[in-house]
Amino acid sequence: MLLLVIFVVCPVVLNAQERVPLNGRVQVSDAGLNGVFVINTTAAIEIKTDANGNFTIDAQSGDELVIYSPNITTRKFKLNEQSFDNQPLVITVNAQAYELDEVVMDRDRSIDEVSLGLVPKDQKQYTVAERRVFAATSGLLDPLINAITGRTKMLKKELETERKQQMLDNLRGICTEEEIIKEMKIPIAYVEGFLYYTVEDPELSQAMKEGNNAAARFLLNGIAAKYLKLLKDE
Repeated sequence: MLLLVIFVVCPVVLNAQERVPLNGRVQVSDAGLNGVFVINTTAAIEIKTDANGNFTIDAQSGDELVIYSPNITTRKFKLNEQSFDNQPLVITVNAQAYELDEVVMDRDRSIDEVSLGLVPKDQKQYTVAERRVFAATSGLLDPLINAITGRTKMLKKELETERKQQMLDNLRGICTEEEIIKEMKIPIAYVEGFLYYTVEDPELSQAMKEGNNAAARFLLNGIAAKYLKLLKDE
């Protein structure tokens, strides 16, 4: 009887640890999106959606998915058991909003806030996300109210996403896709997945923050070796 229980339970445990095909659809306002990257950062798997926004990717509960395209706001989340219950898994994203360049009537570009004495010359220029976090955590009542409502946590998450997106843009500035493929030996189908993998590395993040491109390129080679090993193990 004990042997029977072992034989019955073991396959269940093994199956629970295996990745299975997950069918999904990426859409904006019920319209499927073509050519969107669906990246399983946990398993180092990357695919693109078809003309109708559909995709199939190997995954399991607990895996992290990143939905990326230059035309949408990047979305990142972890799968749970319910993600596999009703397939296809519909993933709704938001179209990327682009800001138009400021129209300058005066051709003299030397006239700005600094030249007019409105702000100090060396004052740091904050991004929109940074200003929102500052506003939510300063003052007398705002920090307490925002902490209770969860707004501060949401704004900090938006700021983290913005910084990672900026890091991705900077990485593309110091190494081309061709260099990643030829010098780091990353398969062309996994380039985007590799870049998302790199932004989680704290040493690389610090090097990029300091503007040390030489150190960043050196670290990228080491991260590439780890990423290739992860691909091989899969």
